[in-house]
Amino acid sequence: MGSPLAEVLAFFDEWKPRLADMLASMEKRFTDQTVWENVGLSRTVGFAEAKAFMDGFAQMKPIESGEVIVHYAAEVGNVVLTERTDNFRDKDGNLIVSIKLMGVFEMDGPKIIAWRDYFDTAKGI
Repeated sequence: MGSPLAEVLAFFDEWKPRLADMLASMEKRFTDQTVWENVGLSRTVGFAEAKAFMDGFAQMKPIESGEVIVHYAAEVGNVVLTERTDNFRDKDGNLIVSIKLMGVFEMDGPKIIAWRDYFDTAKGI
């Protein structure tokens, strides 16, 4: 088991190369009580709700893969802060969504207890 920061960075790396890999990583790292909040947009509890949100997102935008570019990251205790860009691409590799955001992860070993992302919801996704 790595540090909280190492676990979050590993989580992002597990998103590749397909959306299915991202979902598998979420299923592995979420607990039944994991709260994932896209502040101002959505809030889910547990993997089943998170998967339903991602399935709905994928129906609105034909995403096939996701990539995370971490600009800055910091760790204090079990909390990890990230400034990053999340890029989502279609099956042909075309960029269809790019979200610049700040994220907060509360970790328990490799498990994500809470994940909050803050971004400009007025720009849409």
